[in-house]
Amino acid sequence: MPWPVVGHERAVDLLRRSLASGRTAQAYLIVGPPGVGKATLAMLLARAVNCEGADRPCGRCPQCLRVERGVHPDVLVIRRGMSFDEDEEGAGTRVGIGAIRQLIRDASLLPMAGRHRVFIILDAETMTVEAANALLKTLEEPPPHVLVILVAADDSALPETVRSRCLRLELRPVGTARVAALLRERGLDPELARLAAGVGRGRVGRSLTLAQDGEWLRWRQELLDRQAGLVVSGDTAGALRWSQELAEAFGRDRDLVFEALDVLAEWWRDVLLVKVGVPELITNRDREAEIRRAAAGLGVEQVTEAVRQVRRARRLLEQNVHPRLTLDNLVLGLLTLR
Repeated sequence: MPWPVVGHERAVDLLRRSLASGRTAQAYLIVGPPGVGKATLAMLLARAVNCEGADRPCGRCPQCLRVERGVHPDVLVIRRGMSFDEDEEGAGTRVGIGAIRQLIRDASLLPMAGRHRVFIILDAETMTVEAANALLKTLEEPPPHVLVILVAADDSALPETVRSRCLRLELRPVGTARVAALLRERGLDPELARLAAGVGRGRVGRSLTLAQDGEWLRWRQELLDRQAGLVVSGDTAGALRWSQELAEAFGRDRDLVFEALDVLAEWWRDVLLVKVGVPELITNRDREAEIRRAAAGLGVEQVTEAVRQVRRARRLLEQNVHPRLTLDNLVLGLLTLR
C-alpha cells in the first residue's frame, strides 16, 4: 500500500527500507513547518511498526485500524498541556515533566496488542527543560519494544542531547501546483484548490484544512477587505482602531495574528508579482482585480516596502516587542504608501 503522503518521498523511502530490513531507529525527530504533514507521517510510522500485513502499513489489519481510530493501547500521543499535573509550571502551553514521566512508566511495560509501544510527542520543541532531561534516559537506553517519535516545527529549541539521539527527518513544503492537483483530485473546485494551495504555501495538511474551513475563508476575506478599505480611504483613525483590535487579539491568540500577517504579506507579494510582470504566479486569484489596481497605483519600491513592513512586524512580534506599538507602526506605514 502506498504511504498516503504527498511530496515527502525521500523520508517515506527511508522508512520503508528500514522496515523491510528490520533496522528502524528507536527514536525519530520529524521536523517541518506547521501543516506540512509531520503528524501524519508519525502516525503512519506507528501503524507500520505494528502492522500485520505484508506491505506495511497495510491500512486494513486490526493494528492499522486501531491506530487510525486513535484506540490502539500501545500508541500514546502526547500534546502540550498533557502534564498530568495541574500545578505543573507551564501546564497547558508546554510538554511537561508529568507527561514524560507517564511515557517512561508506560515504556517499561511490554506491548499489550502490537509489537511496539509507540510514543509520539507533538510540539516537542515546547518540552520543558525538566521534561527533556527526563526523556534523555529513555532515548539513551530505550527498551527494544519502544519507539519514540518527536514532532517539531523548530528543533533548534530542543537540547542537542535530545536531537543527537534521534534520526532526523526534515519535511519541506511541496510545490503549490502539486498540492492544488491533489485538492482537485479530492473534489475541490479548481479555483478554491489553487487558492488553498497557494495560501497554504505548499503545506498539504494546511491547504486541506483551509480549503474545508469556511470560517477561515470568511475571516481571510474580511481581513483583506479591511486592509483594502483603509489603504484606499487613508482613514488614520480607522487604521489605529484596526491595530488596537489586532493587538487585543494577539493577547488572546498569537497564532491568529501571525496568520493575519502572513495573509497580508502574501497579498502584498501578489501586488509585487503583478508589478514586475508575472501575474500568473499570484496566490490570491479571487482578488486579482483588486491586486491589479493596487499595482497600477504604486511603484515597485512602495510595494517592496509594504512587504518588508509586514514581515518586519511579524518578526518583531515573535521577539515579543510591544504588540500595540508594532501594529500601530505597521498600519500607519501602509497608509503612507498611498
